[in-house]
Formats: sequence, structure tokens, C-alpha cells
Amino acid sequence: MMIVAPMMAGAQAFSKDDPIGAEQTFVTTEAAGWVSERATYKIIDKQESAGRTTLTLSAKSSVRAAKDSTPVETNLTLKMIYTANSIIIPKENFSSAVGELEDLFQGKKVTIKFSGDDPATPVDLKVGQKLPDTEVKADISIEGIKAKMNLKSTDRRVTGQERVTVPAGTFDTFVIEETSTAKVVILIISDTEKTTEKSWVVPGRGEVKTVSYDKKGKLASTTEMISFTK
Repeated sequence: MMIVAPMMAGAQAFSKDDPIGAEQTFVTTEAAGWVSERATYKIIDKQESAGRTTLTLSAKSSVRAAKDSTPVETNLTLKMIYTANSIIIPKENFSSAVGELEDLFQGKKVTIKFSGDDPATPVDLKVGQKLPDTEVKADISIEGIKAKMNLKSTDRRVTGQERVTVPAGTFDTFVIEETSTAKVVILIISDTEKTTEKSWVVPGRGEVKTVSYDKKGKLASTTEMISFTK
């Protein structure tokens, strides 16, 4: 079981100019046709300082580990930082793993200390551009039980420029492809998931569609924005 699967850290496409109250909903559909996650993000605060805009988002999700499983409801508060050059995802956003671990270990108290990179996407994109690799690390304590989590994005590159249509509308995007590796080690248990992702990114906003492929290159899931209201 991949503990860190949902990771609601960055699947939204707000810009720094969107108003408080703007809302977006994304749905992830597995290759077999069933919905594994529905997530709604809403801007609840906006702060501007020294050329940086910080959006605070409420994030509500419903996640299924399998088609017939009971959905797990999650409510989080996330941050997105916008500068003149980049959109930055603070690594603390990856704390969505806390709730999953507490559920897995039947309510035991979980704490996480993060280190590594704050993943960022440039505002100005161009075809052929290579983007920096990123790595987020976490030291986890589950009531004295130590664990580690590692999330890597490698071989990040802009491979095309496309107009894409999703249920929320039609957008002019750049296509970014990358390899994502998520690994969790708890005692002697180790779980690793490696996927290839293709994302349609609106410059200055973010991803409106992402397609994931498993390590054999087979379609795993598709995430799309299904609504956007201001």
C-alpha cells in the first residue's frame, strides 16, 4: 500500500490575481474507470509582501484506495507562494501524509519534520526547457516508531505547447513531463511507487490536467480540473 499516494500538495491552478473565495475542484480517475479522489480547493486568505504573494487554501478531499473501499475524508490548509519568476509549493504542504499514517496506525499520534526542496515551477516556460529536480524528505515519528518518507521529481522537462480542454474549460498550456518516485520506510517495511507524469500547465497558474503512467508505461490515472469559480 502506498501511504503517500494522494498528496494534495500542488494539484491546483490558481493565479496570484484570483480573489479570495475562488474555488477549483479536481477529480482523479483510475485507468479502470473509477474515481479515486475528488479534491476541492478554495482561496481563504491572500497576503502580499516584498514581491511575494501567498495564498492560503482550504483543501477538502475524498480518497478511495480501491473501487469498493470506504472513502477517507481529509481537510487541510495549504499554502502557495507566487513570485515574479516562480510558483512555489512549500514542502510542508505534503503533510497530507499525516492523516493517512494516523489512519493506518489506528489513531496513533504522528509528527513529521520536513527537509529538502520547496518544489517550484517557473512562470515563464518554453518548449525544450529543463526544470530542476526536486526532493522532499520527511522524518516521521509514530508514537516512538521512526519512519522516513522521500519524494523525488526527476527528469523534469517542457516537451510541448498545447491547447487542452478539461471539464472546467479550455486552456493554453505547456506540457511538462517528469518521473516521480515516492518511498516510505517504516521499521522493516519499505514501499516504493515510481510513476511517469505528463502535466498540462497554465503559465502563472499550474496544472489543469495530469496523466500518470506506472513503471511499465501503462496508464495509471488521469486528474482533471472539473470546475473553477471566482
